[in-house]
Amino acid sequence: MAPAEETGAGTLAELAEAMDQGAVKALVVLGANPVYEAPGALDFAARMARVPLKIHAGLYYDETGAHADWHLPAAHPLESWGDIRSLDGTVGLIQPTVAPLYNGRTPSEMLAFLAGGEGGESGQDALDLLKAGARSAGEDDAAFEARFTQALRLGFWAGSARPAETVALTQAAAPAVAPSPASAGEVEVLFRPDPTIWDGTHADLAWLQELPKPLTKVVWENVVAVSPRLAERAGIATGDILRVEAGGRAVEGPAWILPGQADDTVTLTLGYGRDVPDHLARGLGYDSAPLRPAGSTWRLVGARLTKTGRVRKPVTTQHLGTMEGQDLVRVQALGAAPAGDPKGAPTPASFYPPPESQDRWVAAQWGMAIDLDACIGCNACVTACQAENNIPVVGREEVALGRWMGWLRVDRYYAGGLDAPTTHFQPVPCMHCEQAPCELGCPVEATLHDSEGLNLQVYNRCVGTRTCQSYCPYKVRRFNYRDYTGGTTPVEQQQRNPEVTVRSRGVMEKCTYCIQRITAARITSAKDAHAPIPDGSVETACQGACPTRAITFGNVADPGSQVSAARRDSREYALLGHLNTRPRTTYLAGLAPAADPNGREG
Repeated sequence: MAPAEETGAGTLAELAEAMDQGAVKALVVLGANPVYEAPGALDFAARMARVPLKIHAGLYYDETGAHADWHLPAAHPLESWGDIRSLDGTVGLIQPTVAPLYNGRTPSEMLAFLAGGEGGESGQDALDLLKAGARSAGEDDAAFEARFTQALRLGFWAGSARPAETVALTQAAAPAVAPSPASAGEVEVLFRPDPTIWDGTHADLAWLQELPKPLTKVVWENVVAVSPRLAERAGIATGDILRVEAGGRAVEGPAWILPGQADDTVTLTLGYGRDVPDHLARGLGYDSAPLRPAGSTWRLVGARLTKTGRVRKPVTTQHLGTMEGQDLVRVQALGAAPAGDPKGAPTPASFYPPPESQDRWVAAQWGMAIDLDACIGCNACVTACQAENNIPVVGREEVALGRWMGWLRVDRYYAGGLDAPTTHFQPVPCMHCEQAPCELGCPVEATLHDSEGLNLQVYNRCVGTRTCQSYCPYKVRRFNYRDYTGGTTPVEQQQRNPEVTVRSRGVMEKCTYCIQRITAARITSAKDAHAPIPDGSVETACQGACPTRAITFGNVADPGSQVSAARRDSREYALLGHLNTRPRTTYLAGLAPAADPNGREG
């Protein structure tokens, strides 16, 4: 805590200086980890040691908790009461969605206790403190409870928005910083949050550690991103261990040649290099914090980049960034002719025999359309699919062996020059082919079609020959090489979806179009309305998580459905359509300005 005569907020550098001078007698850290996250120039851990009383409260016993005298377990936001103020001043209510698991305490409860005020003396919980702060002076209990109940229904306090203020436009507070000319042998270092675990806050979440990073597709570690030109001049190859040094401090990590990276710069990401016992993230990657300067925490000029002579290839789920002459991702100019085959063209002859009878397909026919012009490669669909369908985490070593279990992947391709390429993203789930090669290859008919066009996987019939995996041209089928789901704790089992089978060792699995959601909608329609499933009532997990609504799902046999409308778009095409597998998942080509010469692949 700052001295009593100080008021207002200060900077982290000012706090470090006050600790160094012995002016801080008690330090309380709520939900932060400055020992790990603070710039290395501040030497926060050494200065924190000079504080007589150090209290840390957080979800995890992290680096700051290890250096504190007391660590208090904090409650997760999903099990907490609280409030929050939006940009227009409206006060929203935070309500718990699950019962507390580990008897943690919310920040309001901890502050009330430490302050020794009313909350600390009476032992009020977070709900009591929330009500006490919202109650008007002289308001009777009945009136307040009625007003509070109404606020819970709305999710916010009605009438709490602040009046709008008229402000004059001013010049930007911080002008853009121009790149500094680097001296011979020096580079500029950029510090960025990691795309999956951010600044390390989520470093202990295995889902995010195994989530491929959008541009590199690397998992379970971070890399040193270098530009193609810099790599060519310095003789750097992907996997070379590089040493980045400045001000007597250094960081070492594996190189990754990243198209589009600015010349004479390297990018270091945050969140890795953790060193707390019994943590999932311990020993993964490098810690970039030691190089971060106190005054400019996102940029460092004048660093030295050298090769150590050691090599360690990063683990990645995609090894090629080009389409190798194929038109996997199609791009067409605005107003130009369709990128794919023209509508109404004759269907080419098939390598596979046709279905026995199309007449039996009288129920809904499920299909999906993915708009590549809307996809931004955020990977939200991948994590949503993993959560919905109980997809296991396999670990770094298993991913290195090609055993990643994700039912949905997002491929990344580059088009154009390496200095300023166009980046394309393509989500690839199971295609649910009408003429599926995998079904022909399975010796026990563990994979087969149902009457609604779904390519199903019968787990207790599968004997693990993996023939279907080798027959699949889209490489979207996964095999359980190990018992990835066994031996989990009761708390871990609670996060599983009870509507989805937990698979065992030795069986294949893949995308099911979230068949459990289709079944639930069918039961509701049959029981409540005795009618077909309405369009839009089934939403797959990936579709619901997509922030740009790039994924459309529904009944392709209904000409009025949203997915049918998408499939009538002139941009619609099938991935590897020349194989004539007739996939139920199709794509809408991306769009480019008419003056852009970028074609199907660029």
